[in-house]
Amino acid sequence: MTGPLAGAVLDHVGTEETDIDARVGFLVEMLGFRVLRWGTHVVTGRRIAMLADPAGTKLELMEVAERTGALAHVAYRVADVDAAHATLLAAGCTEERAPFDIPPAAARSSLLLEAAGHRLQLIAYRPGSPDLVVT
Repeated sequence: MTGPLAGAVLDHVGTEETDIDARVGFLVEMLGFRVLRWGTHVVTGRRIAMLADPAGTKLELMEVAERTGALAHVAYRVADVDAAHATLLAAGCTEERAPFDIPPAAARSSLLLEAAGHRLQLIAYRPGSPDLVVT
């Protein structure tokens, strides 16, 4: 396959957490995760935590007042967020957030809704990003 989505890989899954500190503590102390970085969710202003398990699989925790029970999003790492975003829009996805930069993650990202209603995040990291996992 060629094009902007060639080589896309699962990057992380995002979950909603009402007690983010307890969840981070559990994942670190019980399951051996490590915190890659803490940040602030640009829409809600609440905290986020990006963690990785010992094999390098990442999980993004997003602090919320009340959980909706839905999976927050599935993120795919792509080479070019802008091109992949445009391709998915042309394929019928709905834009939730146009491509934007995430300075603390040294990344570019966007959010879309698939036709089935699932939230999809596209992400591309710059060299030196704290979210790039080396196992």
